[in-house]
Amino acid sequence: MKMGLISDTHISEKRGKLSNQILESFKGVDLILHAGDISSQTVLDKLNSIAPTIAVEGNNDRARKTLDLNPSEIIEIDGIRILLIHGDKLPSRDFDKYCKFALKENADILISGHSHRPHLERQEDILMINPGSPNRPIKSDASIAILTIDEEKEHKNKLDKVKVEFIKIEK
Repeated sequence: MKMGLISDTHISEKRGKLSNQILESFKGVDLILHAGDISSQTVLDKLNSIAPTIAVEGNNDRARKTLDLNPSEIIEIDGIRILLIHGDKLPSRDFDKYCKFALKENADILISGHSHRPHLERQEDILMINPGSPNRPIKSDASIAILTIDEEKEHKNKLDKVKVEFIKIEK
């Protein structure tokens, strides 16, 4: 299973669009996960034209009441529980708290956004991923990520069948 990860697109009906590089990078994925601050249904429609898309509400989506999304989603793939959140309700970049939150939700992987910075960290058998922002990065390159779960082989630890690749988005 191959998934495209994206967050913090901040694309409105009047401003911006998903770059061709994002669309090309997501071609062939089985699922797209958007970790919030989408700002426009057009973004979700475009992503859904590539692959089924699951998205959560970001703080800007909530403030503008632009989309009707849940604050979190749980996706289970091959025995791996993925928790998708935006991250604005957790202390910024306090990955110990992110880890505790994921453990409380029985998640194996926590995908979040909000910081606009790519991040990958494994703590207490929790894999925490932030794909960054493809349009409005903060102190980092613009980015998205690809998450692959190897469903073919048995592994001692289920996270050993997970691979994450960050893709730098050219402006």
